[in-house]
Amino acid sequence: MLVCRRFIHTSVSRYLAKSAVASTSSPLSTLRKKTGYSLSHCRAALQQFNDNLEQAEAWLHQRAQTEGWSRATKLQSRAALQGLVGIITNKNSAAMVEVNCETDFVAKNEKFQQLVSQVANSLLVNQSEKAKDKVVFDKETLGTLPSLDDRSKTLADVTALCVGSVGENVVLRRGVVFNTENNQLLASYCHGQVNSTSSDSCRMGKYGALVKYSQVDSTTSQSENGQSLTSSVLTRSYPLRTICEDNIQKPIELSTYLDSEDESNLMHEYLNGYVYALPSRENAHDLLLKNISAQIEQQQLKNVHVLPMDIRVQTPDPVYIYYPGLCLSTQAPKVDQAITREPVVIVEIITPTTERLVLHEKSINYQRIPSLKQIIYVWPSLKIAHVDFRDEQTSKWTRKYYSVQNKIPLPQSLSNGELALGHIFDIMVS
Repeated sequence: MLVCRRFIHTSVSRYLAKSAVASTSSPLSTLRKKTGYSLSHCRAALQQFNDNLEQAEAWLHQRAQTEGWSRATKLQSRAALQGLVGIITNKNSAAMVEVNCETDFVAKNEKFQQLVSQVANSLLVNQSEKAKDKVVFDKETLGTLPSLDDRSKTLADVTALCVGSVGENVVLRRGVVFNTENNQLLASYCHGQVNSTSSDSCRMGKYGALVKYSQVDSTTSQSENGQSLTSSVLTRSYPLRTICEDNIQKPIELSTYLDSEDESNLMHEYLNGYVYALPSRENAHDLLLKNISAQIEQQQLKNVHVLPMDIRVQTPDPVYIYYPGLCLSTQAPKVDQAITREPVVIVEIITPTTERLVLHEKSINYQRIPSLKQIIYVWPSLKIAHVDFRDEQTSKWTRKYYSVQNKIPLPQSLSNGELALGHIFDIMVS
């Protein structure tokens, strides 16, 4: 009878255990875990300073700062249309910041979210005692504030470090600090909130709102008041330039809006006297609009002009001015034209937020434009569209639905062109 036995030498397991302990506690492993920099950089730092962890770490930070500023300079011309809003509050004050990046992928990155948290916390600590009411910061002013984690560095320095780490353009867009007085209360709301890995109380999402209010009805709780107010604020995006007196919104003259918008780096819509900042448009939406534009231009339709995507649409009285996705017109755009009052077709890319908050409002106001014959609403997530047509005889509007197998006919005034819905999702335009 043959008996097979397998012997295990205990010294082997002990050796492996000791090796594992030695590996996890090595200077290289310690430095890598503490700084987050690559193994090659950590190894080079330790070799240069004879395994002195403190000197190696300082050298790595200095090198990362230099490389971050260098990369930030190279990338600063690239559009940063994604990002997060960060909100942090304490008993008597609150801060809200917007930090932008190039892609949604980086917005989900731990290092980027740590930056948003650091900027919000630094703004709150630096300004909460100085601000009597409300202070708004543009990107230049925000970048000059000292970092809470290392007061020898500014927030611009910290942002440059993040650029070097994530490899994308990162921009401190703006910030605001609120302070309360007497019986005033603060409420905040963050929409599309992300699950941040940051251990502090900074909340982050795609949209944010801060509201300062005084409680009048003692039968309603503070939390109910705050939730109701902040939810209603988000009916439209954060009102960056709306005038307030005694906490009451005041309308703005149309001429004031037109002059200010020409000089603004952000997009704002004018809604019968009130001005609202728009969130950044997603890269995927821009690509769809380029695909639509290319498909129409390839048909070489006579007297059909695709207007630039930054041209706004103005309705008759009461005046509403919107940034549509795309406009088609029978008139060629003029040099430096900013607004059209005679679009023939409007194309809108619809997100869940747009559908819930502003789609109905836009539809009603678009249909008041006399020249408009057609409104095309495209749902990227469902790959469908519904189209509102104006009847040439009765001027009444009717709606039809289309899938990716269908072609959407354009008005007769646009040379009977058509839009193949499926192609706008398949064709990639650089």
